[in-house]
Amino acid sequence: MNGFFVRFLSLTVLATLSASSPAMDFNVSGFGTVGFAQSDKPYHYQRFIDEEGTFTRDSILGVQADVKFTSQLGATVQGKLAPSSESDRRWDATLSWAFVSWRPTDEWLVRAGKLRLPFMLNTENADVGATYDFARLPMEVYSIAPTTDVVGLSISKTWLGEKVDWTLEGYTGRTEGHWRYYGREIRDGSNAPGSWFLPIKIKSSGLVLTAKTTDDVFRAGVHEVEVARMGTKTGTDIVRNATPIPGVGIYNFAPGGVEKLIVPVYNLGASVLLPQAVRVTGEYALIRVNSASEGLSRWGAYLSVSRRFGEWMPYVYFAKMKSTDGALEQWKRINGNVLPPPLAHLNPTQKFLADIVVPMDQSTLALGTSWRVSANGLVKAEWAHVRTGVASGLVDAPKGSDSGGQHLNVYSVSYNFTF
Repeated sequence: MNGFFVRFLSLTVLATLSASSPAMDFNVSGFGTVGFAQSDKPYHYQRFIDEEGTFTRDSILGVQADVKFTSQLGATVQGKLAPSSESDRRWDATLSWAFVSWRPTDEWLVRAGKLRLPFMLNTENADVGATYDFARLPMEVYSIAPTTDVVGLSISKTWLGEKVDWTLEGYTGRTEGHWRYYGREIRDGSNAPGSWFLPIKIKSSGLVLTAKTTDDVFRAGVHEVEVARMGTKTGTDIVRNATPIPGVGIYNFAPGGVEKLIVPVYNLGASVLLPQAVRVTGEYALIRVNSASEGLSRWGAYLSVSRRFGEWMPYVYFAKMKSTDGALEQWKRINGNVLPPPLAHLNPTQKFLADIVVPMDQSTLALGTSWRVSANGLVKAEWAHVRTGVASGLVDAPKGSDSGGQHLNVYSVSYNFTF
């Protein structure tokens, strides 16, 4: 636990002690997940899951403080301890939320500070496992957004109706983050296989429309994301250069580059309660990335069906994500480029460039259930069967192998709580 998180907890305690002031309404709450996941394969899936099992993938602990200074003005701070977003070997304490809010009327809300974006249906509450029934939100959709947090401004307007409430939210903000890559043969700056994290600067702006009834929710959003490398230009393509050997070429980064990439993101989602307490939920997201990592340009979708039986909520969902055909074809060309002697020593670099493309082509069929053991506790269990097509950036393929054509089973169990 780093010094920042210690200071955050200290401030929370001090604020709690001062909450007796009649002029201020103060509330401290928390959440957490203790989750275990195991697959039937030796390689890592979603960074941590393999046949040895792990508590790292799904476990998290968070604390939130809400202060209401007046009926219109308040503030929220949320800190969490979770696996790092810039390393596979450590946990980090970070701030998810740290904003002030102003509600001049019941219909308007203005927030400024560090915000969680209104992207998919569960993006804003993704860390709080007790608020949804999936053992794990479908990564085919929830891994698409380049970022889920920004430091900036959000303004929303709500129209309250007799049956449907409409909310239109616009936001803009900036943040710094990392994109993770994995090299099967070599990685950036090393001749050994493994992951590396590319530091990036992000600016994101968007407009999201949400409609809610007593039982249903619908959401649509359009976002524009600007992505820039820290202190250097971003490569826009991988090209094949000729060699002295007839018919043989070597793939490499194209010269030049751009200062930033413009990345559009679109999302749709709906969760509808049908007769007999059956709930159908579906979400779709699309992202376009015009760079050497064009495999990140992809769509993802899932459809789930669930039904409540008392405290139990069994569910089934099917999810799929797929990069553009052009990106998948490029990956196959680079990945299949085997250089003969005297250029054979460059073959690991060809695999490295194929990994840079980050192709996405996989589907997941999941069966699971949640069990409400108390007002604040939820137990979940899930079996998921994952199949990869051409390749998948969520699979850390072993040295000398590919992430494509894989079949793996993932077993998950967790206890999710709030306090």
